[in-house]
Amino acid sequence: MRHSVVPLSIRLPEGADAILDNLVKSLHITKGQFVRNAVIEKIEDALDIKAIEDVLSRKEKTYSLDEVKRELGLDD
Repeated sequence: MRHSVVPLSIRLPEGADAILDNLVKSLHITKGQFVRNAVIEKIEDALDIKAIEDVLSRKEKTYSLDEVKRELGLDD
């Protein structure tokens, strides 16, 4: 499935471009790939935080991983 893309322009603080150049060279990716990945990761993080806040705002009982393991008989 091919997705359409939207061009985006950003302005970086002085000096950041050189740092970004060195970083992407060491990672063997383009600036575009790095920025695209960073934006997508930030969007995913923001959506995760919103989902967590939504659950917590409902004041429902939550369980720790240890509690779930104990309940399922998976504790070591």
